Amino acid sequence: MKRYGLPYQGSKNAIAAAIIDTLPGADIFIDLFAGGCAVTHAAMESGKYRRVIANDICTYPQFFKECIEGRHTTQTHPEWISREDFFRLKDTSDYVKYVWSFGNNGCSYLYSKEIEPWKRALHLARVQGDFSGMKAFGIETDGSRADIAAHMDEYKVKYIKWYMKNVLMSEREYEIEKQNLEGKIKDESEKLRTYLIKARDDAGYKSRDVDKYLGTNGMARHYYGRSQWEFPTREVYIRLQQIMPGLNQDYDDIAGLAILWQSLQSLQSLQSLQRLQRLQSLESLQSLESLQSLQRLERLERLLTVSQADFTQVEIPDNAIVYCDIPYRGTDCGAYGGFDHERFYEWAKGRDNIFISEYSMPPEFIRYTGFKKTVLSSSTGSTKAAEIEGLFTTPETLEKVGRVYEQLSLFG
Repeated sequence: MKRYGLPYQGSKNAIAAAIIDTLPGADIFIDLFAGGCAVTHAAMESGKYRRVIANDICTYPQFFKECIEGRHTTQTHPEWISREDFFRLKDTSDYVKYVWSFGNNGCSYLYSKEIEPWKRALHLARVQGDFSGMKAFGIETDGSRADIAAHMDEYKVKYIKWYMKNVLMSEREYEIEKQNLEGKIKDESEKLRTYLIKARDDAGYKSRDVDKYLGTNGMARHYYGRSQWEFPTREVYIRLQQIMPGLNQDYDDIAGLAILWQSLQSLQSLQSLQRLQRLQSLESLQSLESLQSLQRLERLERLLTVSQADFTQVEIPDNAIVYCDIPYRGTDCGAYGGFDHERFYEWAKGRDNIFISEYSMPPEFIRYTGFKKTVLSSSTGSTKAAEIEGLFTTPETLEKVGRVYEQLSLFG
């Protein structure tokens, strides 16, 4: 399947072409909440518009344009970006922010602490031809996907042994036998959980009382329940000590057990490592390189314009079609944290050139058409379901474009 735009959490990649096929032609296409620019990309290739404007309050559109210009490639970025580099550079480098973040979310680092040394060694081997990292693990490899896949079990064992000895830095942890790992995790976590429960019960509280005291919504279940159990942070532990005399051990003393448990849990996750041959940062960068193909479009510099502004500040010419991929109601808005939907609705009402992606809209807006999207319907990802995302418009737009309103039953 062809990919559109940047690797982006919440991207319209899967339906970008269908959206553009559905929309009417115009002199100018404005992607007002462009995000990863998937719809912008599809609009540019469609030939339906003389100009395409990509706008967002974030710098995604500018980064998209830079990728088209060939400024972000495996040749221009052969370097490894560490966790420390990421947090130091992400606010000043879009490349670091989007390529080296988990799910391209721009916030959290791409690799977990447990797997970061492996990914660094693999990066050095595959991108720079430096095999010193792999040799430090006791592994002789050329770093290729084929070799890593063929020797995955062997390399996994060697890496885990190296990690235990050189990263965890604890003789006690290093001596943990693999076959006893799960039992030790269970023993230590249950000991800590029992300590927390006894202190809570002795103080006469329920878990809901703890949530109310901490101002959290359901977090207490992680402290007292077996499912997804975790030990409180230092700040939370000290606050709980103020109302629970039974928490009479110093945090540093008791946290030693918690840290041990977390280390054991990390090792357990290492035991089940899969697809060691993947290098997600390189895969993302290679997908960005493919955007250079847009340079073939005639008059590219005149075709694409990017901007970074609030939606109300973007000039909307009369001869333009405006597409709005607004944050869905009831979801994490990411960069649009606290998005004011009512403000947007007021701005959009009465316009005669607007189309909006959403699952539901106020009655002033009409469902123009819809697109089936396959989504994960369980936490395991084992089952899938199709949802219909609507494309809404105003009565004024519908009258102007002269399209017949498609009832939901026609495309559901």
